[in-house]
Amino acid sequence: MNTQPANFAKILLPLVIATTLGAIRPSVAIADIININPIKDNTLYEYVPAEGDLSNALGFHLFAGTTATGELRRGVLAFDIAGNIPAGARITSVSLSLNMSRTAFDTDRIVELHRLFANWGEGTSQASGEEGTGAPATLNDATWRHRFFDTIFWANQGGDFAGLVSASQAVGAVGIYTWSSSPMIGDVQSWLNNPATNFGWLVLGDESENATAKRFDTRESANPPVLTIQYTPGIPRPTPTPRPRPTPCQGCPPPRSAPSAFSHPLLFLLRLFAVQPAA
Repeated sequence: MNTQPANFAKILLPLVIATTLGAIRPSVAIADIININPIKDNTLYEYVPAEGDLSNALGFHLFAGTTATGELRRGVLAFDIAGNIPAGARITSVSLSLNMSRTAFDTDRIVELHRLFANWGEGTSQASGEEGTGAPATLNDATWRHRFFDTIFWANQGGDFAGLVSASQAVGAVGIYTWSSSPMIGDVQSWLNNPATNFGWLVLGDESENATAKRFDTRESANPPVLTIQYTPGIPRPTPTPRPRPTPCQGCPPPRSAPSAFSHPLLFLLRLFAVQPAA
């Protein structure tokens, strides 16, 4: 008895099943990771009439907390999300690393990130020394009172930001600290989907008492802030190619095409085994 057709069918069956499963298996997206530095950062120095409007656009440091003399400091920083991540991507992880380079005490102080609601600027101001006292604001600087010095103001002095905390971290001795949370993922995803709403975060330190301020390095320094983003690229949708349609004839029944065996693997198997001789 010739068993070659039956053996052939036994060999072909697993191949057809594997091909079928491979055809219906969903594609597995590979996640990408990117590290980016801020496109701008600055410090909002609490407004004191005798000192005037202060800023530090080109300085090497930004501050968050209360100084030894009781003046408030808040940092602001923003990143170009849409310019670094493809549209349609899904953000899966976000972390922000800041180098804290100076503090009066090593005591842990909670430093929070809050999403900003309005745009702000960097001028050409640059503080001297340890930079804690700031420098006179220049055109388009962000200050305690201004989003863009000296004509566009915050709705609330000290910055317009969300009451909801995007992330918080205890900051103690000098070193590198990282913020990461689910709300940060939501912030970055929102900024990717709607770039016009991307104003970055405000860095809010402990303002409960004097001498809580922490100094962080800016993008101009040797240890700039780093935003690490993990994302899954979106799947591009192919543009369908239009096909010419034949002119229908009046009174003619619509043509019927037989299904392709290879477009229906199970149909192919049934036909194959139907023609095989019994073993």
